[in-house]
Amino acid sequence: MKVRVKLIGIPKPPPGFEGQKEVSMDFSGNSVKDLIDQLISRIGSENRELFFSDHGDISPDLAINVNGIAISYSNRSDFRLKENDLIELVSAPG
Repeated sequence: MKVRVKLIGIPKPPPGFEGQKEVSMDFSGNSVKDLIDQLISRIGSENRELFFSDHGDISPDLAINVNGIAISYSNRSDFRLKENDLIELVSAPG
């Protein structure tokens, strides 16, 4: 499946994601968690703590928007994505 991904608020964005650039990405899953897992394997695990908690859940400091709509904390790991969705991963540590 091909989706569009934007990383916002990442202190040192990986190559290709600088300046809140939208990047097209193919991935072999269908959920937000699948996408983040594959994104980390693509950009390197040094930013893993920005995306996941110590328990392996999606970090509470990561806001997720799909096509401009905020995804609630209760269902975001399993939230199903569709072809050409725009996923914004917004790091807001605090």
